[in-house]
Amino acid sequence: MSNLDGPHEIINKLSELTKNLHEVLQDSFFDSLAFSKLTQLRQKLEGGNFQRIDRIFLGDHLKNARPLDSGREYRNLPIDFLASEPGVFPKHSLFLLTNNDIGTNLPRFLEFYSQANHLLFVIWDWDSQHWIQMSSILAMHSDFYISGTAENAFLLSHFNPWVLGPVFIGVHQWTRKFIIDHMDCLFGDRTDSPFGLHVHYGKYPRRNRLIATLGQSFESVGFANNDYKLRSELENLQQWSSFKTHWIVPVLGGVPIRVYNAMITGGIPILPAFYKNMPEVALLGNTPLYYDVPDLLEPEPIHRAAVAKFDSGGESGLIQRVTEVIARHHIDTRCESIFQMVEESVRKILSGDKGHEAGYVSMTA
Repeated sequence: MSNLDGPHEIINKLSELTKNLHEVLQDSFFDSLAFSKLTQLRQKLEGGNFQRIDRIFLGDHLKNARPLDSGREYRNLPIDFLASEPGVFPKHSLFLLTNNDIGTNLPRFLEFYSQANHLLFVIWDWDSQHWIQMSSILAMHSDFYISGTAENAFLLSHFNPWVLGPVFIGVHQWTRKFIIDHMDCLFGDRTDSPFGLHVHYGKYPRRNRLIATLGQSFESVGFANNDYKLRSELENLQQWSSFKTHWIVPVLGGVPIRVYNAMITGGIPILPAFYKNMPEVALLGNTPLYYDVPDLLEPEPIHRAAVAKFDSGGESGLIQRVTEVIARHHIDTRCESIFQMVEESVRKILSGDKGHEAGYVSMTA
């Protein structure tokens, strides 16, 4: 195959894949599914008191969320609550679960969802940009489905007529109070070397190549396991707070949690240039820098620019970055946005109101 034939063959493959996808989405299955989901949800809402979301069960990945509305009660589910029979829960309660909370216990969750007609299920899908099989199943088996990224919103809307958001991912590793109580960690000495340890994913070789290429220039950028889960919250906070800059190599699109972790600990994230065309980035302000392909081969110039940005901002710049993320990008704020959207959607369904639904506008306000 000549160099000239290469791009044409790739384009043709992409075109054929897209054509096949669009053909699948025309199937009449989606018509009947939409009517079925709408009818089931209306019946559930008419039979319960869900106009005001006050009793909320949160999955383990949201255990550090705290209610912003004093009228809401959060109850944390154990990490293994689906490993056995979930038990009996009070009527008119709402479950907010991430795809990670369901994970390997998907069959048991599907059974739980089908039997618990007195509960409202909201799935916040943190991997909607790349785990299509799981995302599609969760959208079908939830009352309200919320993607964590802007990608695949059209595709996933075929599996549930009540796709809300998207609601972007936020800081969930620490409570906001924990950050404030340990602010002294953020003002210690920091290295000029960038932080960029990423988990290796075999399904994304191009991403792995980019990380390996950067690792040739910076020892602190490379592959790691999930050993952060074995450290204490304080140890993880201290690690994140010991770097001025953070290289971010995402899995496909969507802004990963590590971007918000970098900013809430005062650092400067260095993001891929394609992010500038994504709606998520409108919420990040002017803190990040953006790298192009040549920067992967010669990363020192943009890295020095990021270090200089951190240094020039000084203590006041660090405080501003931290406080903005605490206020806008923590899961406390994200969860409250979700509950407000659900309440508004419930009201519209029961009243027949066809007015504007909350979406990007509410997220960027």
